Amino acid sequence: MKARITLVKPPESSRLNFGTFSLAVLGAYVKDIAELSIVDATDISLGETLDRIKREKPKVLGVTTMSLESIGPATSVLRAMRESGFRGMMVAGGHGATMLPRKILESGADAVVYGEGEETFRDLLRSGIKEDLKGLFLLREGNLIQTPPRPHLKMDELPVPLRELIGQPASGVAMLETSRGCPHRCSFCETTRFHGSRWRARSPQKVVRDIRDLVRRGAAVIQIVDDNFLADPRRVLKICELLFRGPLPLLFIFSARSDDLIRNAEVIPHLARAHFLRVNVGVETVDETLAARIGKRISRRQHLKAFADMRKAGIYIVASFIVGLPGETESSRRKSFAAALEFTDSARFVPFQPFPGIPMGNGSGEPEPRFVKMAEKLNRDFENHPAVQKRKRRLAREATIHGLLARASLRAGA
Repeated sequence: MKARITLVKPPESSRLNFGTFSLAVLGAYVKDIAELSIVDATDISLGETLDRIKREKPKVLGVTTMSLESIGPATSVLRAMRESGFRGMMVAGGHGATMLPRKILESGADAVVYGEGEETFRDLLRSGIKEDLKGLFLLREGNLIQTPPRPHLKMDELPVPLRELIGQPASGVAMLETSRGCPHRCSFCETTRFHGSRWRARSPQKVVRDIRDLVRRGAAVIQIVDDNFLADPRRVLKICELLFRGPLPLLFIFSARSDDLIRNAEVIPHLARAHFLRVNVGVETVDETLAARIGKRISRRQHLKAFADMRKAGIYIVASFIVGLPGETESSRRKSFAAALEFTDSARFVPFQPFPGIPMGNGSGEPEPRFVKMAEKLNRDFENHPAVQKRKRRLAREATIHGLLARASLRAGA
């Protein structure tokens, strides 16, 4: 008899609900040994979350934490379930739990799955919690125990996500995972702590098969959730070439680095032709001395080349900058702000987070309040800048995807 498993995305604000999608990925990996349900509590209260979980009568409860901001909502769910008398197994995973496992365990979880969760969670369901089971954090007599890491999965071994358990996303944006990890070693980023420094990808043929399935299901906008979609430009060229045969969604949203975008002159034109028309580029800083210090040796010239080529191709550029990096100066911030004004369609300034376990910072993950305020001010200054408003209004008049995105940005104020 299959065990009843309920997977929960805790109550928390989510601009794009990757947490629920990740549960559909996890669920697909254990569907043959579990009777599954997924509770998306993004927009409901803690009380209603508990009611929905109890209606499912699970024997095992799994909670995802996609970031450090997820820790509070996740611990609230776990603690409340224990206090309500739930005696089944409770497990948590995801980026947040991997970084701060003790808080999760102290709130009532029996185990934290760190890093990739599919194989570890499957073993937990089959044999229960054991100290020789790889990929776990456990709490024993107040001591945090970490079992050995688990080898990474081959991406082509992952089954199709159980989208039927999560329904149509409220955002209208379908999500697709084509790779995991990043081959680069930026010292401010926690991606390599979670996935390791080895980048792994699905084959172009399987990626295109998944895309065509989503389009047949009615997906107009597809978000590629990879940390670094362009880690292998040759793979991306092959994906685009296969996609040229159609059908295509209205647009893809993806994330990439400037240096990867310009490694092959064919990449940007191919991306545009295949409807990869909105890109998120992590610039962090255009101060080259500071960029070298954080392990992201991308020159200002490379950023500007990538942005100019994408603008020519009609790709809408959203660039992100980090405020408060160790060693940052007022001059560094001014350079980044000036570059954002001149070369991006939209920009986000985010405060530096000293994530636990990363080379740069190794703190609690909480940004300094002064950097939070500084980032908020820079975002306001950027959005209200006359040059930005003028450019967006001009683009908004175009009958193109670029114009559509500019109109959406004006409405959202972002």
